[in-house]
Amino acid sequence: MRPARAPHRVSVHQLLAAEDRDIVVVDVRWGLDDAAAGRRAYEAGHVPGAVYLHLEDDLSDPECAVAGQMPPPERLAAAFERVGVSDETFVIAYDDDQIFTAARVVWMLAVLGHERAGLLDGGWPAWLRAGGPVEQEPPAPRPRGSINPAPQPRLRLEREDVERALERGTRLLDCRMDSTWEAAGAHIPGAARLPAPALTDCIHGLLESPDRTRGRLAEMGIEPEDEVVLYCGGGVSAARAWIALEAAGYENASVYDGSWAEWSQDPQLPKEAH
Repeated sequence: MRPARAPHRVSVHQLLAAEDRDIVVVDVRWGLDDAAAGRRAYEAGHVPGAVYLHLEDDLSDPECAVAGQMPPPERLAAAFERVGVSDETFVIAYDDDQIFTAARVVWMLAVLGHERAGLLDGGWPAWLRAGGPVEQEPPAPRPRGSINPAPQPRLRLEREDVERALERGTRLLDCRMDSTWEAAGAHIPGAARLPAPALTDCIHGLLESPDRTRGRLAEMGIEPEDEVVLYCGGGVSAARAWIALEAAGYENASVYDGSWAEWSQDPQLPKEAH
């Protein structure tokens, strides 16, 4: 088995001790039923120096028929450049540890070719539990950054890619939260369950250990070299699972960006009841 790759995760203590000045902390808290909830939470208190980016307004493609999909590389790069991110900048994203938008940001940056990124493990709740300082004022503007995208298309699949993956027998993992899974009543044929919240240590609210993730997948008959397609309701929870799999050494995992939101809209695509 190949050794595990360095995980895209940063602990609260690592952030507190960080001395690298070329770090941009990004608050991406977001409300599923209230588009302004994340910004209000940011204004009420955030990690000192953190900037705020909105999942839909800043980090999604407004021209896509399926809401929330990743924008073109140039548009995504420009969003991060506006808050001071350059090729050498390390981006640390955090959320409320309920809706996994920080993982989505780290995954999108990886698709863009910017590997210097990690989620704050445990998010805002972990920061508060550790006694991290809280700031309400927005940070001083940073000079505009410069990113040279080097897209990694293998990490992001579209509907046609998933159809081809099904034809060749690729393993699909459905990462939807239980409530979303149950409400839908159906899934992509052949997909097995790997709910993203189940990959969290319920005691500390952190991602489970790579060994535990490897154990889960081994029980499902999935080896580290296997091709794996992850999907969820809209590509957010699946990104959390992608980070867990990357940390566990599964280098052939990809995320179906449109996920169930896109697949379920097409009456011609097969669905399987559960």
